[in-house]
Amino acid sequence: MTSTSSGRRCAHTLRALAWLLRYPDAELRAALPALGEALRGDAALSRSRLAEIDALIARLRSLPGLQAEAEYVDLFDRGRHTALQLFEHVHGDSRDRGPAMIDLVQTYERAGLLLDDGALPDDLRVALEFASTQPPAARQAFLREIAHIVRTIFCALQARGSRHARVLAAILDLAGE
Repeated sequence: MTSTSSGRRCAHTLRALAWLLRYPDAELRAALPALGEALRGDAALSRSRLAEIDALIARLRSLPGLQAEAEYVDLFDRGRHTALQLFEHVHGDSRDRGPAMIDLVQTYERAGLLLDDGALPDDLRVALEFASTQPPAARQAFLREIAHIVRTIFCALQARGSRHARVLAAILDLAGE
């Protein structure tokens, strides 16, 4: 991404991808059409990647709310391999996780961003929101720094046959991986 407009497109795309990884409550389900339109309008992803994400959006729109929510909980909240907390994949429950979280919070704060109450700094959705606020070079460096963890989650989601894996694949695309 070299131009300012393409850098902005990537920023909007990252926010939309973060939203697609949210719990599929009524607010998210209502936003699905707008998220798909934003991704297509930004043109930061390939047509084939957009088609894959459109399939996820269509699936989420077609499921009854309780079923979408149950599948999400089963996918992301029950099992370490698909957890959206980045440091879960690096540190697990070790003592190293605390200092790593503090370092990440300080990175966010240096950029002028404060976390909402209860938000975990290593949550992939939070990391994507942070990346979306950064200048293109810093954003790219940050995405590359977390890409190995994103790839781990992608592989676990792909092994489970989840369409959410396509969101992680899009993140890897934006990281240049």
